[in-house]
Amino acid sequence: LRLSGGSGPCSGRVEVKHNEQWGTVCDGDWTTEDAEVVCRQLRCGSAVQALNRAPFGEGSGPTWLYRVDCRGDESAVWNCSHPGWGAFTCPHYFDTGVVCSGFSELRLTGGNTACSGNLRVKQEETWATVCFSHIDFKAASVICNELQCGKAVDILRGTHFRHELIWQEEFHCVGNETHLAHCPRMLHHNKTCYHDATVVCSG
Repeated sequence: LRLSGGSGPCSGRVEVKHNEQWGTVCDGDWTTEDAEVVCRQLRCGSAVQALNRAPFGEGSGPTWLYRVDCRGDESAVWNCSHPGWGAFTCPHYFDTGVVCSGFSELRLTGGNTACSGNLRVKQEETWATVCFSHIDFKAASVICNELQCGKAVDILRGTHFRHELIWQEEFHCVGNETHLAHCPRMLHHNKTCYHDATVVCSG
């Protein structure tokens, strides 16, 4: 199982490998429960969006799965009920896509209060650092709101980096999202990151 064409490994077109060949999943009744299984199977947190009609472009190869119906707690997407591998050939403009949170929680560390500090997000079992250049004030507003820390007051350049795991995506929030994971994101190809982001909330 993999996600292709998205901003990172945790968003994109859903592709499955069967009989040594990669193919796609057709969007008959594609729901959040189905996306939840995909995200968990890939260790990408929880489902943010279940999308259809090739939002990440059309795939190629066979349509391996069609009308997948998950309860949401299955260990793999092919363990959900479906009519069988390659049971129906679906045009690729019906390919499904998923956006997963990519991280399971966030926190502010090392600040003077519980509502200020360096932004970290939890990827699988590891805490990753978010770059100063990867968030803006709108993202900070969403973070403060999600942490129940009132309003965003400031974003500061944090410390210089050592060798921590760095979160690779930029957040492009509108500002009214309830969770940082729901903000649109873009993979940042330029790997240099000089400062981590320090967020200060009013709470």
